[in-house]
Order: sequence, then structure tokens, then C-alpha cells
Amino acid sequence: MATARTLVSAALPLALTFPGFGSVDFGSAAPPPALPVIGYVGSVGVPTGERYAGEVIGGLSGIDYDAARDRYVAISDDRGEQGPVRLFTLTLPIRDGALSAPVFDGVTVLRDVDGNPYVPGSADTESVRWNPGTDGYLYTSEGADRAGVGGFIRQASGDGRVVRDLPLPDAYRPVLGENGAIVSGIRDNLGFEAMTVAPDGSAVSAMTENALAQDGPPANPQGPTPAKLLKLDRASGAYLGEWEYPADAVPPGAVPEATGVSEILAVDGHTYLVLERTMIPGRGFTGKLYLASADGPAGRMDKQRVFDFADVLPDSDCVEGITWGPTLPDGSRSLVVATDDNFGRAGRTTFHLLAVGPAD
Repeated sequence: MATARTLVSAALPLALTFPGFGSVDFGSAAPPPALPVIGYVGSVGVPTGERYAGEVIGGLSGIDYDAARDRYVAISDDRGEQGPVRLFTLTLPIRDGALSAPVFDGVTVLRDVDGNPYVPGSADTESVRWNPGTDGYLYTSEGADRAGVGGFIRQASGDGRVVRDLPLPDAYRPVLGENGAIVSGIRDNLGFEAMTVAPDGSAVSAMTENALAQDGPPANPQGPTPAKLLKLDRASGAYLGEWEYPADAVPPGAVPEATGVSEILAVDGHTYLVLERTMIPGRGFTGKLYLASADGPAGRMDKQRVFDFADVLPDSDCVEGITWGPTLPDGSRSLVVATDDNFGRAGRTTFHLLAVGPAD
């Protein structure tokens, strides 16, 4: 396991508060001060096919940390083909500033609105967050346009039962034309891959992996695809706004279907870390972290790259989940990234440890 730290920095053209590090003010009239950096600390893996309580640990597409209990929750994107739609709880010990092997300690079978385990193919769960002030969760599903199944942002109790769905604008509902092709709404497997809760718990923000059908083309080599960020009030579900996020064009040789936004993480009420990933056959996966701002009532998000896995790893595996973690021994705030092993088809289950702190 690698433990050497490589620091990667980038100019961030806005005032930014990283948890634990205060405000960094980039005034236009003065040269910028020392910038926060995101550095790679190390990684730890889970053997392919490993099980907990009889269920395969795989397809991990979202992760979140509860600091009060020093405990993580991770959700599988298994559509019911390798086992029930489920999430796991675990600990990720950090010893001497490095990750130790994860310890899984719970599995929860998620339920549909009728209280039954999901019928295979009826949910494509991707992102999960602890629901503040409860023992339950918020999680997303991408939906399946060909089956007429829309995506959702769902609140669940600690035993996996549905509490409610947050209301979504009609624009996200998949609508098919006479030829069966989607004409508007979330495209199949390109929906709410990403979701986060504001640091104060007031809002839930979810982002599509690629553009809605009516907004533009999916990921392609010619240019960015306008993914959509949707922000809702967590308590009432009230609509708070939408912003377009320019997800990267497909790099040369990469797989379009594996290219796009895989997770977001709130920094403050309007600033997010956005994780994008792609796969190049024969070379593996890589991912980039961008800082993006949605500080107006609506419109287009600006973004700046702050970390690139390709700078530190030849293959990052399929990076799909990200969460703030505990403070590291040197005072840095940690980021934990989880990967999706696609159940042995591509990639491995890996946890990456990153550090966020001020530059030297």
C-alpha cells in the first residue's frame, strides 16, 4: 500500500472554505495567497467477490462518513442481479496516517414503496448520504428510461424502508418517442449518479451523470455534456434551483458510457467538489476532482480542476463515491474515495485516502 504523499495544486478563482481550514480569499486586486492542495495518501483494496453476511461486497458507487460514530455507509449499484439492492456500513481505520483494511459491520436491504425488496432491474442505486438528525439515509437511483422508470432521491429509515421521495421537476421524468428513443428526461444509466447534503443539513443537491435528453448530447469526444445540478430543500423538498455543469468531453480512446460525473460533495452552501471519471480500455480508469460553484439563482457552473488521479496512479479503478473523512494526524482534512468493481467486469473495490490542506 502506498503511503507517500504527492501534492497536486490548482488555482481556485473564488473565496473557498474547506472544512477545517477556514476561508481562502482570492481578491482580484492582489496576488492569491497560498492555496489549499489535495494530495494522495494511499489506497486499500477489498478482494473481488468478498462477502459480508452472505452478500457480495461490490458495485460500491457512493460513500458517506458519520464523524460522531466514526462510521461509513456505502451503497451498491447492484440492480438486484448479484443480490438484493443494498447498502453496507463499515469502518475504515486510519493508523499512522494510512488506511487499514476496511471492516464491514452491517448490511441493509433497501425496500421499495410497498416495503418489499426491489424487484431486479427496478432501481439503480448510486449515491448515499446519512440523513442528518435521523438514523436513516438519503439515496439516489438513476432510473431506467427504456422501462419508463424515472430516477429518484429517496429518504429511507435505518432499516431500509421508504420514508418519502423528494419531489423532482417534470423535466427529469423519462419520456420516450414513438420509436422508443428517449426525447426528454434522464437517459438510461446517466441519471442521479451524484448527491450531497449541505454542511448545515438544509439542502440536498443531486447531479446527473450526463445531460438530460432535452439539454444536449451525452458524453462525446466533440465537447462537454451539460450535466444538471438540482438543489432541493431537505426538510420540505422545495425547489431551490438548477445549474448546468460542463462535464468533460470523452478523452481519446475512452468509453463514452463510462465518462461523466460520478459524485459530488458539498464544500459549503454553493460550492462543490465534483468527481468525474472515465475508462480507457487497456489502460484502466482515472478520475478528476473539480471545484465548481453554483452561487447564483440559476445558470452555468464554473469549475477548476484541483486533483487528477492520473498524476499519482496508473489506474485509479472506477472512482464513484467521495466523502469527507476524519482529520489526519498532521491536521489535514481527509477525503475518502470509493470505487465500483463492476462485480469483476472492470476494476476493483478500492478505497483511496486523499488529504486536503493549505499549501506549504
